[in-house]
Amino acid sequence: MSLMVSVSGIRGIVGESLTPPVVMRYTRGFVKAAEKKQGVFLIGRDTRDSGPSIERVVEATITSLGHDVVNIGIAVTPTVLYCTRNLGCCGGIAITASHNGPEWNALKFCSGRGLFIEGPEVEKIERFAAADELSGSWTGHDRIGSVAGRTDAGRMHIDAVTKSIDTERIKEKGFVVAIDPVGGSGTAITREFLERLGCTVVGIHESPQTDFPRGPEPTPQNLTDLCVLVKNSKADIGFAQDPDGDRLSVVSELGKAIGEEYTLVLAGESYLRHTSTDIVCNLSTSMMADDLAHRFGVRVFRTKIGEINVTRGILEKKASYGGEGNGGVIATGINPCRDSIVGMGLILQLLAEVGEPLSKIVGAWPSYHMDKKKIALEPQDTSIESRQARSKELYAHLFNGCKKYFDTHEEDTLDGIKIYNKQEWIHLRLSNTEPVIRIMAESPSAVRTKKLMAMGTALAQSI
Repeated sequence: MSLMVSVSGIRGIVGESLTPPVVMRYTRGFVKAAEKKQGVFLIGRDTRDSGPSIERVVEATITSLGHDVVNIGIAVTPTVLYCTRNLGCCGGIAITASHNGPEWNALKFCSGRGLFIEGPEVEKIERFAAADELSGSWTGHDRIGSVAGRTDAGRMHIDAVTKSIDTERIKEKGFVVAIDPVGGSGTAITREFLERLGCTVVGIHESPQTDFPRGPEPTPQNLTDLCVLVKNSKADIGFAQDPDGDRLSVVSELGKAIGEEYTLVLAGESYLRHTSTDIVCNLSTSMMADDLAHRFGVRVFRTKIGEINVTRGILEKKASYGGEGNGGVIATGINPCRDSIVGMGLILQLLAEVGEPLSKIVGAWPSYHMDKKKIALEPQDTSIESRQARSKELYAHLFNGCKKYFDTHEEDTLDGIKIYNKQEWIHLRLSNTEPVIRIMAESPSAVRTKKLMAMGTALAQSI
């Protein structure tokens, strides 16, 4: 399995493609690319068993280059980005492979602005990391950087979110909230945040775990235990996160996992009730985003997949809300990244303001049938240049096969191949985080969505 290199991080299988020399090279490349002669770098991690050893390599590399390190320990990725920006650091590294399994880990780099780095910066880091000559940059014994720990990072993040929502109105409702942070970094912040909002919290998988107790993605099939907990505890809502806490999925008071695509819409309904803004989301996000925009009289702009692509789109369009249909909520005025804590706050604010149970709020939205699938690829070079070359070959093969299934259609090749009309779509693309082809389709009909997925699967498997 080759190292995955993209805007979603430098990730691989620990001990195979992700080894201490690789971690050292890419960390050094990141520091060199930052072009700061002096400065502090911030790091945080999730709960994977490989995290502490990778953390030590990262610390040693940065300090040996003459820079200081602030280590906030186990922290959700949005806390890492928030603190990098607000503590005046010149860059940050989240040590996490997000929704990948425990055998994976990754380095996710962000700038001093608290934004993940973009394609040109990734390519620059990759060039520095590939250089054979590593000498010449290391500092002498008298200029080795220092490492300082901080225990208040989560509280800083919580303070920022609670100041941006109607905390008192939420407190008045006294919600009962069930949580499942999958033993990941959400264990460091989620309960404290919800209790700050006056919620009674019941939870599962709240202790940090190195081997995740359910599938790490907060998709409905992985949330059976949370659904049971919501019903048994008579909770008003259930929240589930992925291991690094940037994605959020919701369970209704009926104990039903409503699907992570609703997260962006529910949080967006809450946000747009107070702030008029266009919406920016990625190409694979549900058509419900268009329904949300129509309800509030604003526009939708779509970007390539990848958090930084959406964030950049929000900033370029001078919007303030958007995200990804995988449960990633971005409200740039609070924290310009996918943030499950922001998502929880906005959805609880919506419940408090509307005064209706979640199932009724969800029922007011149009119903679509979406399906998602991954087709494994043979391990190959996954560098950016290799991915770009392979994409051209792959998408040329898929293009004609896709479009013949639509009577009328439009085409979008911004990121993979998306064939769509006003009623339905199918999207096929190479993943940024795994050696797979991702296939997604959506329509008002379960039968039609199934047919589209079968077509996409057959095309992908024929490569």
